[in-house]
This record gives sequence, C-alpha cells and structure tokens, in this order.
Amino acid sequence: MEPVISYIRYGQLPSNSSKAKKVRVWAVRFTILNGELYERGFSMPYLKCLAPNEATYVLREIHEGVYGNHSEPQSLVGKTIRAGYFWPNMQKDATELVKKYDKCQQFSNVQHYNGKTYSRENIPYDVSGVDSNFIVHRLNVDPRYPPKKQRPRKSAKPHIEAVKEEVEI
Repeated sequence: MEPVISYIRYGQLPSNSSKAKKVRVWAVRFTILNGELYERGFSMPYLKCLAPNEATYVLREIHEGVYGNHSEPQSLVGKTIRAGYFWPNMQKDATELVKKYDKCQQFSNVQHYNGKTYSRENIPYDVSGVDSNFIVHRLNVDPRYPPKKQRPRKSAKPHIEAVKEEVEI
C-alpha cells in the first residue's frame, strides 16, 4: 500500500514502468481522508485500509470475538467489509485464519464426492449418450444404471381440439 500512498500524497511512482502503471490504475480506487487511507466503493461507503497487524486483529475479533460465530472465509470477508475495513489480500488472510482453528475444521461442510478426477483418457467405462467433456467435470456416473431414453412427448393436439370445441359451443 506504500506505493499507492506515496503516489496519492506526493505523485511519486516506482521506477519500473509496469509497476508504475499498476500503481496508477490501482490508486484511483483510494483516497486519503484525515491522514488515513480509504478505499472508495461503488455502492458502499469508504472502507478504511488496514495494516497487516491491524487486519489480523480485526479478522480474529470478527471470527471469534463477542459476536463471532466461527464463519467460513467468504462470509468472514463480507462481515469485515460491512464493518468498514479493507486490505488487499483479505480473502487469503481469512482462509488462513479459518484453517488454524480446529473447531472450524471439525464442523465444516463435508464434501460428498470420491475425489477422483477424470480425464478424457481414463474414463472408466463407455457411457453412451453422455459427452465425455461432461464426465471430466467430476460427474460420477454409475455403470449399473445405463442412460435411459426419453419418452416421446404427448402431442397437445387433443387438448387444443377440446378447447376449440368448448369455445365454439
């Protein structure tokens, strides 16, 4: 955040041209109010930018504090933003914090797939009617149940004829 602050305050850019371009583009999102760096939001108020040690304290307080409910990383980041705070790698820090707690890991959601990753080369059986690209995306198809053919749809003609007769009468 230091390059952004020095660019906003003094107009100084890094000597590397690619980093200077990134700082210029990124600095548009920020402003300095009363000596504090804030991120501007499109549909939300200014978010106070925190240093790494402050960010860790805020995350821990929201996660396990008085009103904490040991939520998952995505909702933890959302609560932090609603509280009015921001730093560049919020999602990564929240994920690392949640991984440290045994209770969060013990009662977390269990994934119910067998973990095999299929590719086009190692599909275990031939499944007619199913695109091999569909199976690659971890779709487990049980070979004991072959794909079923669709039943032909009933025509709506008898219903239409019945309605026409009622209207004409």
